[in-house]
Amino acid sequence: MISPADQLTPLLAGCAQVLSEKELQAKLALGRPLRVKLGVDPTSPDIHLGHTVGLTKLRQFQELGHEAILIIGDFTAMIGDPSGRSVTRPHLSHEQVLEHAKTYQAQAFKILDPEKTIVRFNGEWFKAMNFEDVMRLNSRVTLQQMLQREDFRERIDKGLPVHAHEIQYPIMQGWDSVVIQADVELGGTDQLFNILVGRDLQHEEGQHQQVAMMLPILTGLDGTQKMSKSLGNAVGVSEPPSEMFGKLMSISDKQMEEYYRLLLHEEIPEGTHPMEAKKSLAQRLTARYHTEAEALHAREEFELRF
Repeated sequence: MISPADQLTPLLAGCAQVLSEKELQAKLALGRPLRVKLGVDPTSPDIHLGHTVGLTKLRQFQELGHEAILIIGDFTAMIGDPSGRSVTRPHLSHEQVLEHAKTYQAQAFKILDPEKTIVRFNGEWFKAMNFEDVMRLNSRVTLQQMLQREDFRERIDKGLPVHAHEIQYPIMQGWDSVVIQADVELGGTDQLFNILVGRDLQHEEGQHQQVAMMLPILTGLDGTQKMSKSLGNAVGVSEPPSEMFGKLMSISDKQMEEYYRLLLHEEIPEGTHPMEAKKSLAQRLTARYHTEAEALHAREEFELRF
C-alpha cells in the first residue's frame, strides 16, 4: 500500500463531502486495509450510470489495497430507500429482490474486481432477528431523530403519509455498518442521514465510527431529477450499445460538464464543439460497458440516422 498522504488526495477527489477528512487520514495511517462499504438495493434488475459513481470510488479503494464490501440490500430493498422520495416506494417481495440481485452483481463486476470484492446480503443478519431484537434495535433511535430528515418532514408538512416501515430504513442501513464493522461508507449526498445513523450505532457498540464519504448525485436524462429507473430517466449499464449511445446523446449541453466530471473524471477539452464533445462522451461510456468496436458502430449508426 502506498503512503496515507499519497492515498488521501485521489480518494478525496470527486467527493461532495467527507465526515471527516481528518478521520479518514487517521484511518489510513493505521497501515491496514480499511473496510469500505457501499450498499445497493436491487429494486430493479439493472444498475444505471448513477450507481457507477459510487462503484467507481469503491474500485479506487480496491486498487489502493483496501477491502471493498458490497452490501446487497435484499431486506432493505423490500422497504425501498425513502431518501429524497415524496411518496412511499411500492413494496417488493423477497423473491423479486433476489431475482434482481442476480443481475446487479454481474453488472457491478463490470466496474469492481470480483476477486477483491466481498459481497454480503443484509438478509444474513436481519433474517436471524426475532421481534425482540427488532424492538431493541428500534429503541436506539428516537422519532425526533427520524423527523430531522428533510424528506420525511416535507411529506408531513404537505399532509402526505410517512409509513412506519420507512422509518426502519436508516436504522437497518446503519446496522449493516455495525455488522461488517465498516471503516468507511460511500453514498450519494442524499444518504448522509442514513450514514450518520450508522456512525451513532457503531459508537454505541463500542466500534470506531465509519467515515462518511458523500458523492455527487448524477442527474438523469430529464436534466432535473436524480437518475432513477423508476423515474424513467436512467441509462442502464447493460443496455444495448446503440440504445446507450442514443440516450447519452439526448442529454443537454449543460449536463455534459456534469457527466464528464462524474463519469469520466475530467473536464470537457477546451475548444471542443459541443456536438463532438457529446459524441465523444457517449462513445467512451458505451465502450466502457461494451467494446470499442460496438461503441464505434453505435456512433456510426447514430450519425447515419441523424
